[in-house]
Amino acid sequence: MPSPAALTIYIFGATAFLAGISSLINPSSSAAQLNFPLACTPVARGNALAAIAMGLYYTLAAYQENSTFFAATVPMRLLTTAVFFSQGWSIPAIWEGAGAVITGIALLTQRRESDKNKRL
Repeated sequence: MPSPAALTIYIFGATAFLAGISSLINPSSSAAQLNFPLACTPVARGNALAAIAMGLYYTLAAYQENSTFFAATVPMRLLTTAVFFSQGWSIPAIWEGAGAVITGIALLTQRRESDKNKRL
């Protein structure tokens, strides 16, 4: 069974992958959700490919229980949250921020449990 932190990364990766597929299939809808003009449809397609790749990388890291990767994602996702909020993209910002906080909590909980077990 995956660790709690790995589960958060699996979920984030799966949602990124699915969002990427959705945006690749319908890039004009994706552009509209971010208040971009239709001229930005090619950019939405590029962003979709990045989301698909990110989804694959995250699920691979979760499968490998790569806790160093998990920890590295937390500050980057919090920075992404701030940038997204500053652009007015509240739904992606909440998705990023909530995921980062939940992953951080899972990592801290796992560390405390590991330290506690070492003392026993």
